[in-house]
Amino acid sequence: MLVSTAIVGAGSCQNVANLFNITGVTNATAASTELWDTWIVGAPNFDINTESTLYAAVVADLNADGIYNDAPNVVADSNGDGMCDKKDLTAMGLASNLKKVDFFINQ
Repeated sequence: MLVSTAIVGAGSCQNVANLFNITGVTNATAASTELWDTWIVGAPNFDINTESTLYAAVVADLNADGIYNDAPNVVADSNGDGMCDKKDLTAMGLASNLKKVDFFINQ
C-alpha cells in the first residue's frame, strides 16, 4: 500500500500497509473477498491539507513459495521518476487488481 504524500520512511515508495492495526475479512464469496483496514493514528504519517493518492494491491508470490508475503518495505522506483505509483507496483509484479483512490487529508 502506497500513499503519495507519505512522510515516513521512503516517502511515496514506503509500503505503509504495516501502519494498519486492524484488518478484517468480509463478504467472502467464491468470486471475491473484501478486506477492511483501519489504524490508530499516534503521529502524522502523511502530508496534510493536500490531495493524496493511495494505491493498494497484493504483491505476487515473488519467491514462488506459495505464500503471498513478498511485499517489500520499500517499493523500487522502477522508472526513476522520484515517485512510486501504479507503474512501479505493476513492474514489481502483482497477484491482484490495483486500486487507486484519490483523497484529501484535512488538518
